[in-house]
Amino acid sequence: MAARVVACRARAATPSAPASARARPSSSVPAATSAPANVRRRDALRVALLGALMGAADARAADLASYLLDKSDRSVDLVDAMRLDDLPAGWETLESGVAFIVDKASEGNAERGILDTVDHYIPNPFVTVSFTAYFLSDGHAFASSAAARRPYNYQAGVKDEVQDEAIGGVMGMKVGERRRFIVPPELCYKRKCFGQYLPRADDGVLVDVELLSLQPY
Repeated sequence: MAARVVACRARAATPSAPASARARPSSSVPAATSAPANVRRRDALRVALLGALMGAADARAADLASYLLDKSDRSVDLVDAMRLDDLPAGWETLESGVAFIVDKASEGNAERGILDTVDHYIPNPFVTVSFTAYFLSDGHAFASSAAARRPYNYQAGVKDEVQDEAIGGVMGMKVGERRRFIVPPELCYKRKCFGQYLPRADDGVLVDVELLSLQPY
């Protein structure tokens, strides 16, 4: 009994390690003191990126107005209106229901070695197009890169208020190719196309597009 008491007293008299020593990480575990700074830097980058994206969206919306034609401008209208149920031979239909025809074929940009269609390049590349958009019912042009006096640049395959299904068809095009796309009414109704609501629920849109350049990653 006396030996047990002496052993207990000996353990109690042994000084315990300081709290800082007990908390000190081993050499194989990285110090945690830098973690909060890393988290702060990461969060700051996220906030900055979000702000930049929001600013870019605002700029894109404002920039969109420069592509709209005056309602009285008839200089680039189609000669005749077109009907979806009476398209000439040569038109094809995408899975989305959008019809298209190739007006000018192309082998791509041989000088830069960009010979494949847009959808070949992953992730989605940035493309530059010239375009004119028409109301299908009367052939009136309501938006055009000619109005802005510059082409339109965007990330292919990424939806925004400009692309819709028609410009989405650019994914199958090569640099230098020109196509016309017809977006049927059921894909246009209650949507903004190039920033404009369609005047009629049964109206479609025709978009004449030429792929000018492609910037792969």
